[in-house]
Amino acid sequence: MAQAETTISGDRRLYARKSSGLVRTIGVFGAMVFGVHCISLSSSGLIPYSWVAGVWPGSSIIGVLTVAMILCLFHAYTYAAIGATMPRSAADYTLASRTLSAPLAFAASWTLVIFSAMVAGALIAWIPSSALPTLMQTMGIVFNNQGFLDFAAWSQSATGIIVIGTICTIITFVTMILPTRTILRILEVGFFLGLLAWVVIYFQLGTAAPDAFPAAWDKFMGAGSYASRIELAKQNGMVINPNVAVMTLAGLIMGFWIFYGYYIPTFFAGEVKQAETTLIAGSWSSLIVTWAIFVVGALLLQRLVPLEWIAAESYLSQSGYEGLTMPWIIFYAAILRPSFPLLLIVLIGWVYTLINLAQTYFFYCSRIIFAWSFDRLIPEKVCYIHPKLHSPIVAIAIITIIAEIGVIDAALGGVMGAQLNFVFFAVCTQLVPVTAMTLFPYLKPDLFENSSAFVRRKIGNVPVITIVGGITLAYLLWMIIASFAFPAVGGRIGIGTLGTLAGFIISGLIVFYAARAYRLKNEGIDINWTFQSIPPV
Repeated sequence: MAQAETTISGDRRLYARKSSGLVRTIGVFGAMVFGVHCISLSSSGLIPYSWVAGVWPGSSIIGVLTVAMILCLFHAYTYAAIGATMPRSAADYTLASRTLSAPLAFAASWTLVIFSAMVAGALIAWIPSSALPTLMQTMGIVFNNQGFLDFAAWSQSATGIIVIGTICTIITFVTMILPTRTILRILEVGFFLGLLAWVVIYFQLGTAAPDAFPAAWDKFMGAGSYASRIELAKQNGMVINPNVAVMTLAGLIMGFWIFYGYYIPTFFAGEVKQAETTLIAGSWSSLIVTWAIFVVGALLLQRLVPLEWIAAESYLSQSGYEGLTMPWIIFYAAILRPSFPLLLIVLIGWVYTLINLAQTYFFYCSRIIFAWSFDRLIPEKVCYIHPKLHSPIVAIAIITIIAEIGVIDAALGGVMGAQLNFVFFAVCTQLVPVTAMTLFPYLKPDLFENSSAFVRRKIGNVPVITIVGGITLAYLLWMIIASFAFPAVGGRIGIGTLGTLAGFIISGLIVFYAARAYRLKNEGIDINWTFQSIPPV
């Protein structure tokens, strides 16, 4: 496989132009910030205490987080190697299309992007549907303010979700067409705001007396509420199972749900400095930083409240119990030290970082469809780079439109957003690039030998990436099996879900072959020639 020739003869081009036009501006800290925001200090920051505890009652929150983080380190290594091998936009698609199968790689990438863009909209909708109501309910209960409670109710309505969600979508679009350096500054501000919000939570939990929580809970939730919670959860079906094997199983399953996003710089490896070192450092550091933040929260919370009680409140919120439940660490912290300024800091940090979360989805999705356009699989106008902003504004506009559909779908109770087992779709589509990376040393030995030292590492005669890729493949396959074996965790994967996945894969194949037929008929180029070379930088 030779370096790319952008023209064959005359005006017949393999690629949209001779260079991508993107600028490499993202270093290790920037890659880490992208990963942290895609994991999300706010949305994933709630999951261990409000969801994991109730799905696996009795399992250690810290144990689940640790097992999950360790497994994700292997996955992160694999994706860092993909980006180091093909330091271009959509490195996973680029590698798989040049190594394994171009039609299959495109179809998998096509499916991932469509669902990622829809999920970006669903995550934006989550701000008015869940995040703001949680924060407003907390402030309304703690400060006995009906106005906050009324706003929480309106925010959760279809009108509230569409109005607030659309405003946040527009904000995300406007910020994402800015130069990458400016985007990095916006995300870095969010990173420090998110850390500040967690410092406030740590302060509220850490300065409370060890026996202060029951009285604080009863003060705001009603006399006797704290003492009755565990028994109430058991009456609603909760079964405690403090089994190490169950905890390990939970960690394996929960890894992607909690930490999804640490590896996204691979999707825009064409804008990363020194990809062979930046990608692994950025993804691993984002994993470890978020793991540490969530673990410290668990340690401080469990100093005040037994794990069984946390599980009970979490379980009640998921069991259909009709009473008021508040299984949120921000609420636990607020009732211990009620303070409007402190809650305001958390509110600002939470909302800002949730917009940052959507921004990361917009960014990586736009770079993937940029790569398709650069390969001329979709109209070349999509990979247009603004001469001053140096951003693919058409690609970002397309993602914005899909995300807005996701907002409306979520507001109307649809199923095309995050609730549609997004992690299941992501895992299925990742089987293609991970398989390509695992077999890369054997399928493309010439490229492997010319890759960076990071990619060429071996243990004996076996490439490290083949070993780690094999572990990653096993992890992905387990995630697929777990989605069926443990529907309480993965959601119910039925015929409709599988049909939707198959439909998008097939639609991706149709787009690929339609593009091939069009180029062959109108330009005399077989699109497969493109995949015999590496895209220009």
